[in-house]
Amino acid sequence: MTIPVDPIGILQAGYGIFKATKNWWQNQRPINQVLQGIGNNDRITRVFIRDMLIPLGTPLISTGVAGIGLVPNVNELWPRVEGVAMANILNVLGQVGKTRNIEIIEMSKDPGLWDSDLIVLGAQAQKCFDFYQRMRQVAYSIDTELRDASTGNVIPRQPGYGYGIILKAQNPYASNSVGLLIGGYGVLGTETASYYFRRYCAELGQRFGKKFFGVVVRASVTAGVQSVERLMSLDKSM
Repeated sequence: MTIPVDPIGILQAGYGIFKATKNWWQNQRPINQVLQGIGNNDRITRVFIRDMLIPLGTPLISTGVAGIGLVPNVNELWPRVEGVAMANILNVLGQVGKTRNIEIIEMSKDPGLWDSDLIVLGAQAQKCFDFYQRMRQVAYSIDTELRDASTGNVIPRQPGYGYGIILKAQNPYASNSVGLLIGGYGVLGTETASYYFRRYCAELGQRFGKKFFGVVVRASVTAGVQSVERLMSLDKSM
């Protein structure tokens, strides 16, 4: 008795198994566990970044090998730290193959968008304050102090360090969505947090899996961002 063979069916079944295995493996990767839907190319991820408006007529000077020159017709800028932080974030997204459906929203132009997976850069802009209030399972917040978000208690800081936070919270404005906030006090705090996120996102996935969390990082003012350390005693799993 000859059993008929359907090669197309076999190929389709094999592709289905391959795709399911690939999806399972990707979802189990530590970075994917941190990012969850943010790493999905079919979902929109919005990255909110602080921008600056320059009054008309303000002289902007560029320096280089050709000397010093005025740059005309520029009335919007991103601070250097925002550009560095954005590069670190895009590096992490690239590690999981997230190349589509990424929207960069300048905070001055934000009409109030929350209904997607989102990443907020910084810690002391209005979008950040709204994040602390509107997201759920928020571990820490920053105003003039670093605080435990559930109690309002101040987290002591030592002089000579720049402090930053990395938060993963539940976004109630979109189904199965998360919000990340990566920032800190001033330039060093935000750069330190984004640098740590780039270098150690997989470690955060191993520590927290898919849970919501908050961590505090710091770097020496004199040694710079590569001296970053995570204050593990302050790790919070929500």
